[in-house]
Amino acid sequence: MVSTRSQNSSGAASAAPAADPNRIVAIVTGANSCVCSTTTLTPSGFGLGLCHALLANLSTVGPVPAAVAQATALAPSLRPALDEGAALSSATIGSPHPALTLVLAVRSESNAKEARSLILARHAAELEARRAAGVPVPEGWEEGLRVEYELVDLDQVGGAKGVLSFAKRVKGRYPHVTSLFLNAGYAAITQVVIPRFVWSMLTDGPLYALHHPRYNVEEVGARSADGERGRVWGINVLAPYILSKELAPALRASPKSLPYDPRIVYTSSIEAEAEGLNPSPLDDIELLTYESSYRASKYMGDLVVTQLDAELGAGDRPIRVISAEPGCVATNIAVSGLGAWQWLVQLKWACYWLSFYLAYLFGSPHHPVWASDGAAPMLYAALVGSAYLLPAAKLPGPKVHVVARRFRSPGVKYGEVDEWEAHGDVAAAVAKHCETIRRQWHKRGE
Repeated sequence: MVSTRSQNSSGAASAAPAADPNRIVAIVTGANSCVCSTTTLTPSGFGLGLCHALLANLSTVGPVPAAVAQATALAPSLRPALDEGAALSSATIGSPHPALTLVLAVRSESNAKEARSLILARHAAELEARRAAGVPVPEGWEEGLRVEYELVDLDQVGGAKGVLSFAKRVKGRYPHVTSLFLNAGYAAITQVVIPRFVWSMLTDGPLYALHHPRYNVEEVGARSADGERGRVWGINVLAPYILSKELAPALRASPKSLPYDPRIVYTSSIEAEAEGLNPSPLDDIELLTYESSYRASKYMGDLVVTQLDAELGAGDRPIRVISAEPGCVATNIAVSGLGAWQWLVQLKWACYWLSFYLAYLFGSPHHPVWASDGAAPMLYAALVGSAYLLPAAKLPGPKVHVVARRFRSPGVKYGEVDEWEAHGDVAAAVAKHCETIRRQWHKRGE
């Protein structure tokens, strides 16, 4: 029986557990299970798929698939030295096998409980199937597994459910953090314009139209609940920055005896491109005048990653901060703007999923379809050995992309944040703005 320990995040913080040098602590933001009724066809987000894939990989005896260095995912200068045997060896977990605490960082307690139940049920079924097939499971894995949740509203900086309070609870309840997956995202989509979608399919081609949606209508000027920030920018850029800075001490405390170095992985987007910014991006850092704030925010998030990686990736205990692009999956964000009638949402989402699956069948590398496959680059960024990454001093904020492969496990491709050197001034200005807000909220005593 897989064990769990429930957390009531609204209550007082409990005493931190004793240090455990053989326990991986992974935090996943946005690990919600669904946005629709559980009695009907429901989309799941990258966070849930990431959790499924993380448990499947870390419960492996032998080389952990997601941790094996791939030639396509290496910087060109590192590829000639790749030794496949050494890559397999470095991805093999030694004995004793480390335990895992998986922390679901979500806004809704009901969604957190549902997600935890789904994760545990699916993992238990996978382990049972493995044993039936004669595939070993690490000794003590189930007894040591903890799936917990902490409540956080990424739209809030202060307050009981705000980002700062969340980070404070994490540092008080867990002796360290090994992997921080900044997966949660938000798009202020109000409508999907079907005629635009059809026109894009006809003029741009189906594959391009499906991974560069220019038919979504987004709310312009959407603000945070307290009215102080751009909402999309606050959730997709500011919150990841604050979490990275606040949890850096916990990440540096991750035991060196663990098989994985401390990492922060930011879920980017295939739309995170420099062209998404206005000509004078510093005039509207919080994206309040943008008609397409989502893709602009994801690109700003990538730029901030380069700043964080350069800062946190230095020193004796570097924390690498990496962007990962998971391709196109019909997730919660895909449902945004499809309407309020549940039957119509379900029908439109089914059509959306089918279009992605057809793109996958036609060989699109950008459409892994399933959330657990889309999570491949996030897991790779978190688990691959540091020897297979260029130092932050040479390449701050590397970016890895999913490569969907028809009827095979997805691969991972090396990349860099789009035009990161040309937009270094924007990256520095956005990071400075985030830091100013973080410090202001600390002064408020929140």
